[in-house]
Amino acid sequence: MKKIVLFGDSLFNGYRAGRDTNVITSGVQKKLGDNAQIINLSLSGATTTVGIQRLNLIPEEADIVVLEYGTNDMSNSWGISSSNYAANLNHMVQNIGASRMIITGPSYQDPNNKDIMQYYTLKDMETYNQIAADCASKNNIPFINLIAHFSQLANLSSYYQEDGQHFTALGNEILINLVAAAIKQKLAQL
Repeated sequence: MKKIVLFGDSLFNGYRAGRDTNVITSGVQKKLGDNAQIINLSLSGATTTVGIQRLNLIPEEADIVVLEYGTNDMSNSWGISSSNYAANLNHMVQNIGASRMIITGPSYQDPNNKDIMQYYTLKDMETYNQIAADCASKNNIPFINLIAHFSQLANLSSYYQEDGQHFTALGNEILINLVAAAIKQKLAQL
């Protein structure tokens, strides 16, 4: 049985109604079946700086690590600079090992939600997403581009909870499908 680690923030924790849920863990597990064990080590509110401090939690025997950071990093209120984000991603790749990784870019924030958009800009979303994409490309790591997938959706707000950041069941379904598909592709290469 392959061990798959989800390592990120509240998106991977399926944050709903003010608390973490197992909706992403169980959804990805269901898509992969009994051939894989999903271990979710995500921490809501985490940036890559916090992620680096938690790298020791990733089991050495993990076959795949799906890294999902950037949404909190790109916040203009509690985030970190784009150069630090890039350095932190590179540090994580070196520590985890590119050959067993998938990188998920930062999440698109609902631009129709004025409350969340006081903390984010479309330019920063593009910048941080490009940093994650470049890191993945440079290290030959599969990349899940959440911004590309979500920015094109009709009725965008229906995929987000009231906060404009965390996903509804519809948004989580897209995330689960994207992550499960990337894991299946990676498993086929092992």
